[in-house]
Amino acid sequence: MASAQDEGIEFRFGVTAHDLADHVEDGPNVTLEVLFESPDFLEPLWSPRPFLYGSFNTNGLTNFGAAGLAWDWDLGEKWDIEYTFGLSYNDGVEDIDPNAPPGDPERIRLATTRALMGNHILFYNGLGLDYDVSDNWSVGAYYEHISHGQILASGRNQALDNAGVRLSYRFGR
Repeated sequence: MASAQDEGIEFRFGVTAHDLADHVEDGPNVTLEVLFESPDFLEPLWSPRPFLYGSFNTNGLTNFGAAGLAWDWDLGEKWDIEYTFGLSYNDGVEDIDPNAPPGDPERIRLATTRALMGNHILFYNGLGLDYDVSDNWSVGAYYEHISHGQILASGRNQALDNAGVRLSYRFGR
């Protein structure tokens, strides 16, 4: 597989189904992403591209942003596969107040309508498959997971799993 890192800056727009694993939170997310050229100092790590990512829930539930590295490999003439890893920050609910009584309406509302993230800072992992429509445009499908993995925090870890489609435009290709 050949590396596809020398592509310049890439902008992406996408839509994901939100909270696929637990289905506690609802509503699609709108996503925006920018990937940069791999700097020379990342060559020993197989030249990943740095990225910035934002995911915004259309129902006003958990939003998050992420930054990290993306590894991209050509699968053929028009297909690419990508793995991303980084850190994310979310504005979701960390946990239910442990001092609230079991019948507390706010406790019940949070437990039944919100993913309980366990921490605001979480790992971000993604896997995508993209098809090059032209030299600059591609379409793809991807899956993403944010979680603390009992490393960045302990206890509650409902995490979020999203999957969706994206449209990409590459400059400098």
